[in-house]
Amino acid sequence: ASSGNSSLYFRGVWGSGRNDVWAVGDKGAVLHWDGSAWAAVASGTTSNFYGVWGSGPSDFWAVSSDGAILHWNGSAWGSVVSGSTYGLFGVWGSGPNDVWAVGSHSAILHY
Repeated sequence: ASSGNSSLYFRGVWGSGRNDVWAVGDKGAVLHWDGSAWAAVASGTTSNFYGVWGSGPSDFWAVSSDGAILHWNGSAWGSVVSGSTYGLFGVWGSGPNDVWAVGSHSAILHY
């Protein structure tokens, strides 16, 4: 799959099923796989994303190297206040109300 820009790197991928996969990367790049093709989805940011995780088709989270966090609600990506400017490189949860982001300088955030 290609983002249409070969200078971008993708560093995170996660899916809720074979027809719902997200990839995140440099300069706010977000791709969605619908089972037949990848499509670019506007993230509203130019942050470099490293991690993505979700609990289902209407609940995906992405974290970036500048502390930005995005949340997919099923129709659009929105910004989530992280309170951090440190790099966030991993995100995981047990469900939509238990999401953890981790990063540099011992950053551990819980949503």
